[in-house]
Amino acid sequence: MSVFKHKNGYYGYNFMYKGKRYCRTFKGLNSDEVAKLETVHKAELIKTGYDITKKQVYNLSELIVDYKEYRKAHYTRPDEFDYVIDEFYKLVGNKDVELITVSDLEKYINSRLGKIKNSSINREVDNIRRIFSLAIENKRISVNPCSTLKKLRIENPPERYLTKEEEVKLLAVCNPTMKAMTITALHTAMRTNEILSLKWQDVFFEEGYLIALNTKNNKPRKLPLTATLKNELLNLPRLSEYVFTSPVTGTRYTEVKTTFKRAVERSGIPYITFHKLRNTAASRLNEAGVDIVTIQKILDHADLKTTLRYTHNSSASIENAFKILNDY
Repeated sequence: MSVFKHKNGYYGYNFMYKGKRYCRTFKGLNSDEVAKLETVHKAELIKTGYDITKKQVYNLSELIVDYKEYRKAHYTRPDEFDYVIDEFYKLVGNKDVELITVSDLEKYINSRLGKIKNSSINREVDNIRRIFSLAIENKRISVNPCSTLKKLRIENPPERYLTKEEEVKLLAVCNPTMKAMTITALHTAMRTNEILSLKWQDVFFEEGYLIALNTKNNKPRKLPLTATLKNELLNLPRLSEYVFTSPVTGTRYTEVKTTFKRAVERSGIPYITFHKLRNTAASRLNEAGVDIVTIQKILDHADLKTTLRYTHNSSASIENAFKILNDY
């Protein structure tokens, strides 16, 4: 490594590549951090010829503008994590992005600790990471300051699924609309937002299927109507263009957490979230012997690893597997 300490007290690097000298000093970084930057710079030169010593200086606000524009073009819910980005900007300020360090990210993490779950903090920080990942793709910066940031430890609770007995108790106390939403989740494995966005024009009773349009991957998904779900939706009054409309306000439901939580409390079953109904549907398919690739398509997952998190093998399935071995 060719790291040196300048007379002004700052560390920098100075090296030759293909007959050309590359020299830069960094304010506030120690020798080890500068050495890492030198390694990255050399790797970039070898890979793309990208010279970070001659790049334009960019401030955080410019990267945020780029990122928000990118989200508008590529995300179905582009404003979903704006609160995270805006809060990060307030904490860090409009810095030269090359001066942003891991400690700036830790400021944000510390501001959220104890307020939300560690898993939620990790998800928010992932969105901050993407600001810098996009900047690297756009040749704005050479190093992602989040690259060495470790995720918070998560104590994963035992996975929660709705049993058939609990389902009966829950449906018995739901109002008609909440009952229909619950059955839709259990019989389609749709995401909450997909269910709430469902319109009558997207339900084809005669043909026996529905179309999920407002999907996470922005790709329409055709899902068969089970007999139970078809009957439930046919009996649901059409109060607006949306299938799940409040009979009180006449407008579509935009969230389901509060109403569902009350229904769970009335039913007397252990706590479960509405999202876990999607997990339950996947688990039931898995227990029934449906192959994992088919479940992946139903759940609309781009990565099979994600699907594996939503499925499990019950003790009964394991016992049956060993019975097969015994009887082979």
